Amino acid sequence: MAKKGTTGGPRSHRVTEDDIKRRKEYKSRAEKDRFWQRRALIVTALLIGASVIVLAYAIFNEQILVPRQAITKVNGDKITTSDFQDRVRFTRWLTAQQIREMYYLVGGDVNTLQQYAGTQISQLQSPIMMGSTVLDEMEEELLLAQAAKERNITVNTDDVDRRVDEYIAGGYGLSLPDDGEPATPTLTPTVTVTPLVSPTPSNTPRPTNTATLIPSVTPAEDEPTATSGPTLTPTETSTPTTTPTPTPTLSTDEIYATVDSGAEDFYDTAKDISDVGRSVVRDVFYYDALRTALKDEIIKDVPTEELQVNARHILISFAPDAAAAGETPPPPTDDERADALTRAEQVMDALQDGEPFADLARTMSDDTGSGADGGELGWASPDGYVAAFQDAVLESEIGAIVGPIETEYGYHIIQVMGREVRELTPSALSTKQSEAFQAWVDEQRTNADISRNSDWLDRIPEKPSYETLLGDILG
Repeated sequence: MAKKGTTGGPRSHRVTEDDIKRRKEYKSRAEKDRFWQRRALIVTALLIGASVIVLAYAIFNEQILVPRQAITKVNGDKITTSDFQDRVRFTRWLTAQQIREMYYLVGGDVNTLQQYAGTQISQLQSPIMMGSTVLDEMEEELLLAQAAKERNITVNTDDVDRRVDEYIAGGYGLSLPDDGEPATPTLTPTVTVTPLVSPTPSNTPRPTNTATLIPSVTPAEDEPTATSGPTLTPTETSTPTTTPTPTPTLSTDEIYATVDSGAEDFYDTAKDISDVGRSVVRDVFYYDALRTALKDEIIKDVPTEELQVNARHILISFAPDAAAAGETPPPPTDDERADALTRAEQVMDALQDGEPFADLARTMSDDTGSGADGGELGWASPDGYVAAFQDAVLESEIGAIVGPIETEYGYHIIQVMGREVRELTPSALSTKQSEAFQAWVDEQRTNADISRNSDWLDRIPEKPSYETLLGDILG
C-alpha cells in the first residue's frame, strides 16, 4: 500500500461550498455596483440630452417657428410675427425721433410737448397700445394691397425712392427739385409736425372746441413683402411757432447729395437702434405711396360742387358757461331747458320788434365763434350741421327768421341768406375726398375676414425701450 508523499511545498486547498458561495456573493456585489454606475451615467446622459433638445427646440421655436407664424390673417393673407415685430420696433424708434425733434422745437417745454405728443408718449410707455396701433395699420395696409391688386394699381421702386427722398429732404428744410430743376430750401423749421388726429372741419353751429393735435407717422407690390409702418401722409399740420432761418440756394446736385447722405444715416440709425433692415423702412414709404395711388382712384368721382347754404344764427345754450368754455354741454335739466327757451323767445320778440339780427347775435348768442361775426356761418354744406339745424336751413324760406330750433346745444334762431349749388373750395374738396376715402377704407375693414392669433399680445416687442429712446430728455 503506497504511502502519501512527504515532500515540502504548499498543500492544495480544497474548495468548499462555503468558498464558492463567498466568491459568488463578492462578484455579485461588484457587478451590481458597476450596473448602477452605468445606469446613473446613462440617466445623466439622457437628462443632459433632453435638456439640450428642449433648449434647442425653444431656440428654434423662438427664432424660426414663431417669427414665421401668422400673427393675423386678412382675407386669408397673413402678416407674419416677424414682420409685425420689425414694424413695431421701427415705429417705436421713429415715434421717439419725432417726439425728440418736437421737444427741441418747443424749447424743452414738457407741458407743451405733452399737449402735442401726449398720445405718442403714452404709446411708447405702453407696448400694448403701440402694438395694437401698429397691427391695425398693418391689417389696413394689407387690405389696401389686396384692393390695389384687384384694380391693377401698382407702386414702383422710383415712387418709393421719391417718397424717401422727400421725407429726408423735409428733415433738412429742403424741397426736392422737380424734373431736375434747381430748388431753394424751404423756409420752414427742420421738423414738420404731422398730427395723429386730424379734426374734420364741421359746420355744426356750436361753441368752438379746440382740437388737440398729436404728431405722428403712418405708411402703404414690387417692394419687400413685409407688411408693416407709420403713416407719413399729413392731413392737417399744427406746429409750434418758430422763426425760420433763410438758407442759401443749393444746386440740384447739392440737394440730392445731402438727401442721399441723410437717407443712408436714416437707414443706419434705424438698424442700430431698432434692429430692422432697409426693407422694413422702405415698406413704410411703399404703403404710403400705395395708399395715395389707391386714394386717387377711389376719390376721382367725388363731386367738385355741392348744395350750400349761407346762414346765420343766434344760439341760446342750455349751459352758457360750458358754451363759453368751448365744451359740449351735458343733457339739460327741465329747468335749464325752460330757461333757455324763455331767453330764445325773448330774442325772437326782439327781432320781430326790429332789433338788428347781427347786434343781437353779438350780445346774446352763446356761440362765441359766430357770435362775434354777427352770427354769420358763411357758405357751408348742410351735411355739416346737426339734424334739426340742417332741416331748418334746407326748408326755410330765404330771408325768413325761424326758431327757436332745439338741438343738443340749445335753441337756435336761424336766418338763411342764400341757398345754391357752389363749387367747393380746394380745402373743402380735400376734406370731402378724405372723408370719402376713409369711408371706403372703413367699409373694406368691416367686410374683411380678419383673424388674429390668440396670443398676439404676447408677441408685442417692448424694445427699444422708452428709457433707451427718451430717457435722457423725459426721464
